[in-house]
Amino acid sequence: MLYTFDKSSMIFLLVLICSMELIAQGSFITKFNSQSDESDGLFIQNTIDEYVGIITKRTSDTHRDYYLYKLNIYGDTVLNRTFSRSDTIITIHYLVQCNTNPIEYLITGRAYRSDESEMQYFSFFTKIDEEFNPVWEKFYRLRPDDVVASGEYLPQLLQKENEGYLFATNINYPGDHRLILFDLSERGDSLQYKMYEGDSAGIYLMSLTYNHDSSAYLIHTYRAHVLQFESEGQCITVDFDFNQTEVQYYPRWFDDGLTAKLLPDGSLVTGGLYEFAEPPPYSVMAAFKHDTNFNLMAECYVSNPDVDIRKDNGSKSLDYYYPNSIFVAGTFDYDVGIWIQHPSWIVIGKMDSDLNLLTEKYIGGDAYYHFNTITATSDGGALITTNRYDYNTQGYEHDVYIIKLDSLDLLVGNTEHHLVQIADVIVYPNPASSYIYVRTSLKEANIVIYDLTGNEIRSSTITGLITKIEINELPSGTYIWHIYQQSKLIETGKFIKT
Repeated sequence: MLYTFDKSSMIFLLVLICSMELIAQGSFITKFNSQSDESDGLFIQNTIDEYVGIITKRTSDTHRDYYLYKLNIYGDTVLNRTFSRSDTIITIHYLVQCNTNPIEYLITGRAYRSDESEMQYFSFFTKIDEEFNPVWEKFYRLRPDDVVASGEYLPQLLQKENEGYLFATNINYPGDHRLILFDLSERGDSLQYKMYEGDSAGIYLMSLTYNHDSSAYLIHTYRAHVLQFESEGQCITVDFDFNQTEVQYYPRWFDDGLTAKLLPDGSLVTGGLYEFAEPPPYSVMAAFKHDTNFNLMAECYVSNPDVDIRKDNGSKSLDYYYPNSIFVAGTFDYDVGIWIQHPSWIVIGKMDSDLNLLTEKYIGGDAYYHFNTITATSDGGALITTNRYDYNTQGYEHDVYIIKLDSLDLLVGNTEHHLVQIADVIVYPNPASSYIYVRTSLKEANIVIYDLTGNEIRSSTITGLITKIEINELPSGTYIWHIYQQSKLIETGKFIKT
């Protein structure tokens, strides 16, 4: 049958195509594998779909160089610059895109003079153009003279809706905590400053947002105005004169390192690490949604219910570009330390605006990955920054990976790259002695286990997000597993029975 289109149908089709949210930009993995020990910072997507972010390279035991990198839509480096001075040690913490025509960025960090016997820390603010050339630079002594230790955790920078910027930071000195709020003009001039101490300051600053109607700021902190035995994570309302006017409390055990962001309807979504205290204690990556009165509307526990697997939330665990595609991510099988001798995964949960879990994806399993940030992108995908350490081949040196997933990577199928694999399923532990876990958000799926000769040993239905399979009776050796969904092979892998 021959189909024809009249002019009105063609116009409708063009409008439909142009109005689609998801514009494919593809996937990439960029590996920073210099001889230096590297660490990753925040990456953002600018208005022309480039990715700009912070990479740190340790050049000696006592010195690190801070770079700003720009990647194109294919993950290629198109620009990089180190920010350093001969007489000043500079640390870059945060960046925002502050103009679109021309494109400009504001970066902020901490600095001190290298020739001083006692370090006196300054906060610096530098506006740069799209070629990373300085437009202006300002240095301010924001911390009091009696606080000389570094102790700053995740300083935040918020571009104000009219013009200018709000800067906030916690000075975390044992027994003497300070919360600093600082208002800058568009040219970086000092407009307003206030410092809170003790109970009003908290220990960690975690996020900085407007409130639901942009009439005040929300300061998301840890251990400010603490309610003993109730909550340690707080959302403090601060008016434009920097007065704290109200304190709201996050659910208990959802407190350390959360990321907050407003939805278009004014509700607040937050993601981070939730620590269940009931025996046995365990942690999950979680997301919560509060209405404009801070009533809890929805919650989602990603990476639940693995009670014996530790998680970590990184420094920016939640983001969205489209409200019905909210991402939360963290390290799965996290361990404390630098040179970890076992593999881990990055777990990525995708939720709708009501925090219904749509899918989970897993990256890694072949080395130790430590997730840091996730940035939702305009094509419906996400950009992930992570540190990777291959304990089998690397001599005490980390590499930074920037992993870009498009909308299809996060929806269906198994996407293999030449460096890492994005999986719908993980099977662990490996090696295993008594049982294995199958973790997947796939529905109507089953796992089939084969020996190395191809004989089917067992077939089990996947009953939920996590399925436990006893393997006590299997002889020691190597086995192959296949995951099928409605008779279609989705993924395959191996595990060792000890």
